[in-house]
Amino acid sequence: MRKALLLALTGLLACTGVASADDFPQKGKPITFVVPSTAGGGADTAARLLGPLLEKDLGVPVEVVNKPGASMQIGLGYVATAKPDGQTIALLVLPTAASGYLDTERKSPFGRDSLVPIGLYYGAPFGIVVTSSSPFKTLKDVVDAAKAKPGKIKAGTSGFMATGHFAALAFENGTGTKLATVNFQGGGPQLTALMGGHTDVSMNSIGELVTQQKSGALRILAVMSDKRDPNLPDVPTVGEAGYPEIGAIGSDIGLAAPAGTPQAVIDRLTLALKTAMDDPTLKERMTEYGNTLSYLPPAEYAAFWDKVDARFKPLIEAARKQGQ
Repeated sequence: MRKALLLALTGLLACTGVASADDFPQKGKPITFVVPSTAGGGADTAARLLGPLLEKDLGVPVEVVNKPGASMQIGLGYVATAKPDGQTIALLVLPTAASGYLDTERKSPFGRDSLVPIGLYYGAPFGIVVTSSSPFKTLKDVVDAAKAKPGKIKAGTSGFMATGHFAALAFENGTGTKLATVNFQGGGPQLTALMGGHTDVSMNSIGELVTQQKSGALRILAVMSDKRDPNLPDVPTVGEAGYPEIGAIGSDIGLAAPAGTPQAVIDRLTLALKTAMDDPTLKERMTEYGNTLSYLPPAEYAAFWDKVDARFKPLIEAARKQGQ
């Protein structure tokens, strides 16, 4: 009788999809780590720094794959509909990811409940940047030009309703100006357009800007944060530059898996993420790129995610009404 009961329980567990950490990851089977933006941007760089450390801890290949498009909807939709076994995970960029399902007109292929959090990885404040040859020397120069020529100053963003788009909206709302917003599919193409003179100003994550700022190719006019970036001690915050109403805008980036992924698998991935974030070299490299490591476990990350949704929903609705 006891043996029959144990066999029945074993079958029940198998049917309900319960898995143990010992079952994951599957030996020899790579984990696909989807970055829903183009190669060369700040998120892509951070994922590629993290990937080898996850691979080392998990003992299987971790393949970073770029799936850009539709303000990250393509890549995140791919992960949301993947088999929930932990073999496919996503780099989740907030608030960009939220814009897909909070804007009902977007017809997003995934919803808030389609993905479950693994853990928060880092925060990336944004900066307002021009080329070193730009006539704009200060943030005030950009504001004055935008007021003198409403809708004429071209501002690049990393995508429609991506964080950079919200940064441009925050700039407009905080300065009483109107920009000509140009949306790209990631920070890489966005910076290429700026360097090529196709846009006048750009809103990018600090991590995408530090190296070229130090080389003299770019001039960061202000950081969209409440405090100065330690890598850019001479660059003022938007408040210090005279425009506190712009406020702090940035991306918060973590890892997520398809809904339905067994808790034991999530726990194993969370442990791998936390272990990787303790790596001294990762800490050093991420700091060099202007990013702030900011670990949160799944439950706290989920609560944080909900707060981001609540904060940005009005901005998303405003963007839709303005037709941007």
